[in-house]
Amino acid sequence: MNERDLRYFCYLVETGNYTETAEQFHVTQPAISAALKRLETEYGTTLLTQRNHRAKLETTPAGRVLYVKATRLIKELAQVAVEVKHANDAQVRLGFSTVAGGIWLPRVVKRYLKMQLLDQVTTTVADSEQLLAELREGKLDAAVFSTLVPEHSSDLRVTTLEEHQLCLLVNRHNPLSQLETVHATDLKDVPVIARPKHALPRTALEQWCRRGRVRPDIVYEAETNALVEGLVAQDVGVGLVIDRSVVLSESVVSIPLAPKERVNCFMQLAVRRSFLPNAKQQQCINVLKDVKED
Repeated sequence: MNERDLRYFCYLVETGNYTETAEQFHVTQPAISAALKRLETEYGTTLLTQRNHRAKLETTPAGRVLYVKATRLIKELAQVAVEVKHANDAQVRLGFSTVAGGIWLPRVVKRYLKMQLLDQVTTTVADSEQLLAELREGKLDAAVFSTLVPEHSSDLRVTTLEEHQLCLLVNRHNPLSQLETVHATDLKDVPVIARPKHALPRTALEQWCRRGRVRPDIVYEAETNALVEGLVAQDVGVGLVIDRSVVLSESVVSIPLAPKERVNCFMQLAVRRSFLPNAKQQQCINVLKDVKED
């Protein structure tokens, strides 16, 4: 068995066509047939069947097992190649979610500058789902991201760095600014500036309002927390953000949610379990764990 034969076999199962498989790998059809024959000889069983030359290829139970196992193995081998190539690299590739980046990244950059490590770091800012996908694909070495529920994963080492509450941004001229804490029911008939769907603050807003049986009156979707704050400063509406994720202007106040309605956000660090960092890479990752809030 070799990786090439497995690749031929998997593609043949997926397409059910010898000609298409041969063209994909720039080989002849007999080469594909020979690869299948080698696998069937090695495992001592039939993997694919065909009633006649015009009939559709059918995968046997043994062939289905091999296909599932082989696709996983091919993916793991590709990951090994990425990891080995990256092992001698002085660079460490870090990802920050748009939420966590605003809170965490400035501190990290300051620490890297002080430790003279910044030239060894490349950073990416994206939403949490994209970061975790790139982390699993080997495009990132570590990611700082945010979720409403602590992440648990069999293929990632996840460490909770901090826990933040969400708060409501209100213009100082808005009657809500006089409240010490705010309830979801206080949003009734109040214009709301929300983040786009699937952004963490938007999910938190919907969760909070759903608990209070209130339907938020969303008048505008802002791409960033900074834009939410800017629109609140213009008294366009109120906005839910993670506490300390924005720099408040003089015209904006931050009000915590009522104790029984609080929604928390978890800042977490994820590192791929298969990643074996060299000394420099590990040093840079350790900074992410050690940086504390100023």
